[in-house]
Amino acid sequence: MTGLTGLHLPGDLDEPGVLEPAAMYPRLHDDEIPDAAVICFFPDTVRAVGEREGSAVAFSFTSIIGGQPCYVREVAGRRIAFFFPEIGAPRAVMFLEESIARGITRFVAVGSAGVLVPDLVMGHPFVVTSALRDEGTSAHYGAVSPVVEAGALGIRACLDALDAAGAPHETGRTWTTDGIYRETRSTVARRIEAGCAVVEMEASAFLAVAAYRGVELGQILFSADSLAGEDWDHRGWVTAGDAHEQVFWIAMDAAARLAEVRRERLGQGPRCSDRTTDDTRE
Repeated sequence: MTGLTGLHLPGDLDEPGVLEPAAMYPRLHDDEIPDAAVICFFPDTVRAVGEREGSAVAFSFTSIIGGQPCYVREVAGRRIAFFFPEIGAPRAVMFLEESIARGITRFVAVGSAGVLVPDLVMGHPFVVTSALRDEGTSAHYGAVSPVVEAGALGIRACLDALDAAGAPHETGRTWTTDGIYRETRSTVARRIEAGCAVVEMEASAFLAVAAYRGVELGQILFSADSLAGEDWDHRGWVTAGDAHEQVFWIAMDAAARLAEVRRERLGQGPRCSDRTTDDTRE
């Protein structure tokens, strides 16, 4: 190897992985798993909704710290899966890959993000349209540009769900980083100059995997702690349980909308005419 550029070669993408998810996790039948899922980074919300009447466990992800269940629940006349993918691009991508292998092809991710600009108030939803790559996972999926663009279908589903909920929102670019304790002032300034409004740890990897595997993915971020000022402001984001659940249900509706797009493309027609009613939350 003659330098860092030798780490990834063009031909690498044409070669299957030694650990290929499809070989390790057999595809589930349609009656076992739906084709759409919410990847939710709020573990308390996932657990609370998963334990309510109307939710069921479809399968469990394996983990060295214990299994994580993938739940299924009906929303707007359609079954939607949801799960907590743990934290950070490498681990979250493993959950995404295993979900794809099992048959899920439409995803909406929802989680928190640090705020880089002062006009994003606590709890304000932010739809990802692109992500600046500052993590290592995306390179293994063919991402070479500094910025990964989000797919139009995923963006549209998230925006439509937010509009239906009457939730004010913003769109734009996120900075995806592995180094949460190395977010220096000069780095933050450069990321803002590059057009980033928020910062998190998974989006660019998710978008790279979605493009590589040919699946659809949208992402809604919940404006949380702030790096916009001279001092870090936590703004109480860890304990914002009610707001977390509200944006979770918006993401569930977005996933249902994203799945409906696929159904209509297959000529199967809409499954439910009323997209604004969900009486299964309590």
